[in-house]
Amino acid sequence: MDIKVEKEAIEGKNYFESYARKQLGKYFVTYPFIESIKVFFRGKNHPYKKVKLQARLKGKDVFVEGTGPKHDVALDVAAEKLRSQVEKYKSKHYKRA
Repeated sequence: MDIKVEKEAIEGKNYFESYARKQLGKYFVTYPFIESIKVFFRGKNHPYKKVKLQARLKGKDVFVEGTGPKHDVALDVAAEKLRSQVEKYKSKHYKRA
């Protein structure tokens, strides 16, 4: 299952979807060059939950993943990795004059 988080998206239908939109929505405010973020997650029967994020930046796709005992914990791990990758992209492409 995947959840596509966009800048002008409506609220989620279930807990994880609304949590993902809330957590990842702040990236659009901080980093205006992010076009969209797709969230992929592994099913509920696995002992370790895995969440993969695909962020579409201007001209580049960034992929990160996180694991944890729950989907929301795995999303937090992946979101922190995404923040690190986006900061690298920002420092490389948007240098201050």
